[in-house]
Amino acid sequence: MSKRVPIRRIDLVLGIALLVLSEAVAVLTQEVNSLPPWAWVALGIGPVALVFRRAYPRTVVGIAIVCMLMLAHLQLGALPVLPALVAIATAMYTGYRAWTISMVFGVSFVAAFGFWQSAGFQLTGDVVRNSLLVVGWLHVAMISGESRRQRDAYIAEAEHTKEEAVKRKAADERVRIARELHDSLTHSISVIRVQAGVALHLARKRGEAPASALVAVEEAAKDATRELRETLTMLRDDEGPRLAGLKSLVERYRGSAMEIDIDCGEDEPIDVDPEVDHAAYRIVQEALTNAVRHCDGDRVEVRLSQAEGVLDITVADNGGPGEFTPGRGITGMRERVDSLGGTLTVGRGAYGFTVHAQFPDPAASELTAAAAEPKGDAL
Repeated sequence: MSKRVPIRRIDLVLGIALLVLSEAVAVLTQEVNSLPPWAWVALGIGPVALVFRRAYPRTVVGIAIVCMLMLAHLQLGALPVLPALVAIATAMYTGYRAWTISMVFGVSFVAAFGFWQSAGFQLTGDVVRNSLLVVGWLHVAMISGESRRQRDAYIAEAEHTKEEAVKRKAADERVRIARELHDSLTHSISVIRVQAGVALHLARKRGEAPASALVAVEEAAKDATRELRETLTMLRDDEGPRLAGLKSLVERYRGSAMEIDIDCGEDEPIDVDPEVDHAAYRIVQEALTNAVRHCDGDRVEVRLSQAEGVLDITVADNGGPGEFTPGRGITGMRERVDSLGGTLTVGRGAYGFTVHAQFPDPAASELTAAAAEPKGDAL
């Protein structure tokens, strides 16, 4: 994959190229002493201003047009016009349509009047030809910038439509899978749960101590039914559970012997992209499940915070040190984090097991990138 050239470097190269071209052509076609010093300066200012055309499009248009009008009567050909053409196309592309159109019509009138005045207010062929050339090229630049803007907008809309179609297809597939799971797996687990419950009831009715394995089967079936219902809800819902429901999740675990302390940054509510929101919920859920099942301690701390577009999650218990083997739960957490460009660190230290995840918020990243990168990068 080829590396993209920074747009500022492109603008710098363009400005230098036009600067060198303008000065070189002026030296080759004019007597050096025939041009006043301000003309050489104006020849350089227009191309140099193009370096800033994306950050300050209207200002650059104004500078380029002023330089063009100053040099128009010096018989330098198309050189003074080139920076103005590039600046006008850029301004149109970046969305300053009304302002740029007004400038082009105004400059067209001023240029035509200037040619007429220089000919002693005689409507000669040179006046008409020069006026049409300047006006025509200014309008060509304006139309090309607008055409490129509309083309890129069309491409962006087509990509968005394609992405929405893919999302709809994925949603339909999730609903189909959820329906199949509900019709098959949910029914089977329910049958196991009912049969285990009946067996326990009969054993107690006869005054017999129920087998521990039978009790474990019933409890496992209850847990599996609950988890399967959550999975089906997630499959039918594009968004799935969110961090807003984190306290309800924690309450379900408080029935265990584990004390759970949660801090969700209530002073500054967490606001992230829906995908990050859902993934963060699942990370906390899996970490709490592992702590309740495997931790030999009695306390779990859940900490969530958000700063500079990064969501930070820490779930730590106070179990003892020891080795651990990553299972499917940790593998699933890592896959979720990696898919969203985040980082995951898990491990058992001297004071327990810690799960630490960080998610960059896509919305915040896009805003940062948009602020750092000038508009109109396609021109």
